Amino acid sequence: MKYFICALGKINIGIPSEKTERIIPVTRIQNSVRETENQEVFISLPVLLRQKETAAPHGIVLKPFVLVSQPVVTTAKTTLLTPKIDAELEIPEEGVRSLPKILSGSYRHFRGAYCTGQNVILILNPEKLVEAYND
Repeated sequence: MKYFICALGKINIGIPSEKTERIIPVTRIQNSVRETENQEVFISLPVLLRQKETAAPHGIVLKPFVLVSQPVVTTAKTTLLTPKIDAELEIPEEGVRSLPKILSGSYRHFRGAYCTGQNVILILNPEKLVEAYND
């Protein structure tokens, strides 16, 4: 499966490209994880992961999907605010390892990690993230 890769400080994040509609430039800076404007929801990955630098020049617009907690398709457009997208990478599903349970609090929005040489890429679960921050 293909993933968009971005770096938040020393943390590499993989966002499944099949869950996204498009990447857009954004000029939004926000101090909270989730903010809304009109019918749009903005979730900031830098704020979520407590990064000092919260500027996010890219927005990844997610495809609508059914939330587990609600049997309806999300109607608001959800955009993940991210730092620069560094690459698009093919990651084999069998290479993604689940995270240790001790990380389930801080990293509950991730479904696993992929190791490539010296780098670790945390694999984001967009549905869990949106569900956690859905009104």
